[in-house]
Amino acid sequence: MSAATTTEEAAATSSTPRERGTLKHTLPRRPIFLIGLVWAASATLATMLSLHSLPSVYDTSWQIFFGVASLGSASALVGIVFGDSARYCSGASIVEASPPLVVAALASIRGTRAIISNLDWEFMFSSTTLHACCLLPFLTAVYLLIASDFNVKAPGLFSITPSCTVAFITLALMHYYNKNRAHKHGYLLTSEMKSHAVFVANAIILSASLMTQDEPFYMVIVVFLLGSMFALLMSLFFAGVADSWYTVGSGQFQMVSLDSVGMMVYFFWPAIIIYFRFVDKYGDYIGGKSITAFGYLKSMGLLTDSPLKSGDDIFSFSFVIMLAIITAVGVPLFNALCPLGGYLYSRAYTHGQPNTKQVALCISYSDLPKDRTTLWAILADRKKEGQATAVLNIFVTLEDLKMHPSELKLIAAKGHKLSLEPTEFIGLSLFQKTAATCNIEFAHYEYTEVLGEAPAWLLAKSVDAIGRHPSLFHKASDLGMKVVYWSTLVKVASGKLTSQQKDVIIGDCQDKNGGSIIYVTSDNSTSNTTAPLCEVVGMLDEFTFESLSSVARDDPT
Repeated sequence: MSAATTTEEAAATSSTPRERGTLKHTLPRRPIFLIGLVWAASATLATMLSLHSLPSVYDTSWQIFFGVASLGSASALVGIVFGDSARYCSGASIVEASPPLVVAALASIRGTRAIISNLDWEFMFSSTTLHACCLLPFLTAVYLLIASDFNVKAPGLFSITPSCTVAFITLALMHYYNKNRAHKHGYLLTSEMKSHAVFVANAIILSASLMTQDEPFYMVIVVFLLGSMFALLMSLFFAGVADSWYTVGSGQFQMVSLDSVGMMVYFFWPAIIIYFRFVDKYGDYIGGKSITAFGYLKSMGLLTDSPLKSGDDIFSFSFVIMLAIITAVGVPLFNALCPLGGYLYSRAYTHGQPNTKQVALCISYSDLPKDRTTLWAILADRKKEGQATAVLNIFVTLEDLKMHPSELKLIAAKGHKLSLEPTEFIGLSLFQKTAATCNIEFAHYEYTEVLGEAPAWLLAKSVDAIGRHPSLFHKASDLGMKVVYWSTLVKVASGKLTSQQKDVIIGDCQDKNGGSIIYVTSDNSTSNTTAPLCEVVGMLDEFTFESLSSVARDDPT
């Protein structure tokens, strides 16, 4: 009996593909423990910085600082892990004024968002806009400090330096990560998520400006934003290191993150401690010398009194706005670069193994052209040795499986691969978690009934489909499915590819020499995707079009 059981276990083990670089046997199955560690570290650092930086007129115990900083870091982590800026906006509304809550509700409804959101993502989140919004308030804060009457204590004057340092480290890391990202044209935000980000950025900045008008809330907003910024800084650090190593899948991301933790413990924590020790020991001396030097420059007429004096308040309005902009822009920018929630709760992939000469061409079933004769013929002509056809990866919903089972069977019989994608729901996305998970479970069952095999992949779609909710990732993992994003996003608007889109596709594939996941989608239902798909197939002569399971592998061999 025991021998038979051992044989069955060995057979089950051998049938399971080996996953390289995973920590699933050493880390907790539910990553809430890891998220809690980052939350506690962020809140602690923000509390230490707040106690050091805020003026001495605030006679507040560290418990209150820690509570406010905890809310700030928790709201940022919720937005990052859920991949949804609107949820960060909802968390911020607990501490801030009412606009974030109103905007979060409006941004969750597609019709309302389409009417109100007129700002363009590329304009608002461009490098030039970010530099202007973040640097100009900082320069204003410096000018206010230099040109004031210096009727504050020297340690208070010097105490703003650590906060400015952390803010600029965060901003520099955001800029470096965005500029040197592995996928130059693979932003993970869909159009719905971009409009969410525009809503949230405006709401957070508006709320911060409103709260700075009341002195009792001044301290609250500063501590809250510092907590959010530290959570964002730590997330950017882990994601930036993993991106520079070009990790493939959740397993390798976890391994690199573990090394990043060691780097942080052995290098950055001692540097932070030494920094605070230096400020505590020499802050009075440096602050006094600074006041003497500025006073000398004012006596010579090189500096004049500022008409925008802030009295005894060290943190100017501009400094608070800078913190608000960094966190409001940083959360959606992070979500556009790294699927942290997918990496923590499932086996997620944004790309496959490089240097394989293999790419995955993906499209949703709803975006497929009605007449597919030309497309099937071109894909069949591009088949390589051992292939029935050049593979097209097609994402189907539960509704597609129920309405077109015969057609999907014919597509699968041609050698193309079908995978699941969540169904889009209309209404408030914050309350559709259960419906989304049940939908995927039903879709998994229907897929198995129609095609005779279980689905292997799930597309991480937009927020309206709850396609990036941790519960959905967890359900996909329980059902044995992997989660796929994309490394190159191609939006077809006019029925053909533009010259820029062609250059992007060729450049992305040649840059890594394989492993690219190209997702073609239509901006409107009237666009015909036959020509764009045929153009992609014709441009990449040196690559083979394979299934997602062949391209996105943990083991390169």
